[in-house]
Formats: sequence, structure tokens, C-alpha cells
Amino acid sequence: MTETDKYRRDMGTFGVLFIVVNGLIGAGIFGLPEVLHVAVGEFAPWLLLLGGVVVSAIVVCFAELTKLTDRSGGPQRYVGDAWGDFAGFQVGWAFFIARLISQGANVLVLVAYAAALWPAVGEGLGRTLLIVAVLGSLTGINIVGIKRVVAALGAMTFLKLVPLLILMFAGLAAASAPGPLVLPQFSEVEGIALAALYAYVGFENATIPAGETRDPRRAMPRALLGGIAVVTLIYFGLQWAYSHSIIAGTGPDAPLTALAAEYGGDMGALLIAATIVVSVLANLTAGLTSASRMPPALADDGLLPAWFSKVSRWGTPANSIAFFGVGALIFALNSSFLVLAIISTLARLLAYIASIVSLPKLRRNAGLPAINFTILIAAPIALVLSVWATLQTSIDQWLTLAALALAGTALYFIARRNKTVLKN
Repeated sequence: MTETDKYRRDMGTFGVLFIVVNGLIGAGIFGLPEVLHVAVGEFAPWLLLLGGVVVSAIVVCFAELTKLTDRSGGPQRYVGDAWGDFAGFQVGWAFFIARLISQGANVLVLVAYAAALWPAVGEGLGRTLLIVAVLGSLTGINIVGIKRVVAALGAMTFLKLVPLLILMFAGLAAASAPGPLVLPQFSEVEGIALAALYAYVGFENATIPAGETRDPRRAMPRALLGGIAVVTLIYFGLQWAYSHSIIAGTGPDAPLTALAAEYGGDMGALLIAATIVVSVLANLTAGLTSASRMPPALADDGLLPAWFSKVSRWGTPANSIAFFGVGALIFALNSSFLVLAIISTLARLLAYIASIVSLPKLRRNAGLPAINFTILIAAPIALVLSVWATLQTSIDQWLTLAALALAGTALYFIARRNKTVLKN
């Protein structure tokens, strides 16, 4: 059995779309409206719309990349196929570790929101049991088949988007008439643009489980482009409703919850609070589903032990999924480690840059022209945006990522040495 057919391809276009949408919409958008409004006023919806359009340049490049392989790995696969095993391993390793740590951090975000609804899970045994239950159930459902993951993600996507859409349309209907649009100073936009762009980070998760996707060369481009369009419009609508409401600028800690309370009273606020919990849970599900498929991609190339790519009777990489679930649990239960979660964004940005740079070479390898019109327009915008975003990070983030890369280098050469010994 070859590496491209040993996994069951049970995920279609909608499954990929669910991962895209839930990778993008987590907890961030629920706190962002007030921050953006305070910074740039009624220009805030347009800033989010502009952010979505600009980030679409990166998404377009990834859509082109997904047409060139049907194997799992996402950025690791693209970079490895273009520049060799070492480069691909470093991208895959950094991405995997960053996602593993941030998964632990995101579980604590879920616990914090859940505790607002049910205080018993906010501390002590209740907190521990909730963390174990969440990560255990997500790990289990991934092991028994990606088809079940898609069904769960579909249900959670419905449960979180419907309340948001209701709030958005209620807010749009009640919004005050907009006045003349006043463009903010460039310095004001520059100071808040990174926060707006980070709301669009996470789409790349959907490219990783290509080996478990039916016809990924068609399904993934459609889902990526459709997902970024849907999320951009939702972000724009929610921000417009908020910025043109009486709540805007009053400083609420939970702006969308306050907006829901304005239109629906306590019941509306409770509904949005529950929506936040579902949204974070869906984001965790999408994160575990994608990141747990990175080690099998590395193992298939002989860059990690074959144990990681062992296939269960359900056609899933069960060992890798369990490894990721246990690792995330360890980080979640030892929150002192979670300061490392900040490197997740930097690792993603570097994966963006490396993947986009790989695109012309991969196209030549496939017998295609290195550049087409789409890439000619999108790639320069995507690279400038990604490089600019990396320059906004701190030296501590770079040093932490460098330490992880050094550890990965050691593992790479150990794996290569073992591979050579086995061949001999």
C-alpha cells in the first residue's frame, strides 16, 4: 500500500470548509470589535474587510499549492517537495510543536469561557475533569474516523454561526445611519492592523489532512477560497453592526455579548456566551484534526519513526492523534508552559513564506509554467504581508522558535541515521 492510499479519504469539500471556517473563527473575533472601534472608529468594518482581501492573497497561493499534491502535510509537504527533506522537516516540526502548545493554551480559553456559564469547572477538580473530557473526546473522535470529525464540525459550525448571523442581522437592522466615512491616520491603522490580520490566521490547517480528503486537488482550493470569503463577510457584518450601535466605544470587556444583551436581554447575552464556548470547541477540533496529521506526513518521508504513521482499522493515523492529544493535555494541565504559545503565530507566518516561495519550483516540477497570472498578482502581496507581520514579533519569539528548530535538527539527523541503518 502506498503512502497516498493507506489512509481512508473520508473528507470532502464541506469537511475541508468546516476546518477552514473553524480554524479562522475562534475566540478572537468576540473580543476584537471594541478594540478596532476604539482604534479607528467607524472605519473598523472596512479595516476587517481590507484585511480579509489582503489575506486572500496568501489563501490564493495556498489554493494553488493544494493543486500540486494529494498527500498530507500542508506546508511541510510543499516545502519538503520543493527544497528537500531538511527544509520540509523544519517547517513541519515548528508548525507541529507550535500547534501542540497553542492547543493546550486554547483549552484553557475554553475553560475560562465555560466557567462563566458554569463556575464549578473554573477551578480544582472540575477544571481538570473538563480539560480531560474535552481533549479526550476530541482525540477519540479523530481516531475513529475523520468522517465523524466532519459530522461534529458541521454541527458545531451550525451552532456557532447561526447565533452570530442572527446577531449580525439584528445589529444591521438596528444600526444607526452611517455618517461620512472618515479615513483614519496611517499610524492608527498600522497600530491595529496586526490584530485585524491575526483574525484571519488558521486557514492553513485545512491543507494538512490532504491524504484523508477525497480529490484534494479540487476540494481544497474550493474550500479555502470559499471559507475566506464567508468569514470575511461575517467579520465585516458583525463589526459594522457593532460600530454603528450604542454599545460601541463604551468599553465592554465582551463586546459581542454586550451587543446581544442590548437586543436580546439576558437571554441574548447567554446565547452569545454559549456560542463562544462552542466556537472555541470547534476551533480546538479543527486544530487537533489538522495538526495531528503532521507527524504521519513526516513519518511517511522517513523523518520520524514509522510509529507515527501507523494506521488504525478506521483508516486514521491513530498513534499520532493520541500523541497530540496527550501532549496538549500535558501543556493544558501545566499552564506555566503556555507562555510558549505566542510562537504559534510566528511559526505559521514562516510556514506561509516558505510555502509561497516553494510554489514556482513545485509548478516547474509538475511540468507547469513557474508563474501564472494568479500567482503573479497574489504572491508578491502575500509575501510582503507575511514578512511585514513577522517583523512585528519580538526577539523572544524568535529565540524560542530557534531553540525548537535546534531540537528538531537533532531529531532529524537521528531519524536519518536510523533510516540509513535500516537500509543497510
